Amino acid sequence: MRRDYSGGAQSSVLTGSLAASTVALSITCNDLTNWPTGVSGRPFYVVIDRGKTNEEKILCASRSGNTLSVYNVGLVNGRGADGTPVSAHGINAVIEHVFTATDADEANEHVNTTHFQVFLQASMPSATVSGTVWVDSDG
Repeated sequence: MRRDYSGGAQSSVLTGSLAASTVALSITCNDLTNWPTGVSGRPFYVVIDRGKTNEEKILCASRSGNTLSVYNVGLVNGRGADGTPVSAHGINAVIEHVFTATDADEANEHVNTTHFQVFLQASMPSATVSGTVWVDSDG
């Protein structure tokens, strides 16, 4: 799934505690200026309490003002994402917008699969361009 990113998203802090439960689906913060919004159904990842024993990555579906909505569609719940445990977080816990191992793994898988090679072949011109002919090196 395509995700939403923002290079200008500064760290923020929680203004309400977050329970260690997958039913806790709303995260309130003090300032989420420049954070992704999840526009067009593109979720994004956050990390709370980075580097602490209760570090948790969460896949968020959207942002409205200073409130994040945790992704919760079908069998996919965004709490405890990217191999982190679902944890409790107190008021003033630091939250950050983050790129995850999941993001990198999915991008690498896409680049290194036959499907991507087929896409490249289909998008390359088949005619001669400036004396060069595009040829499929795999046969």
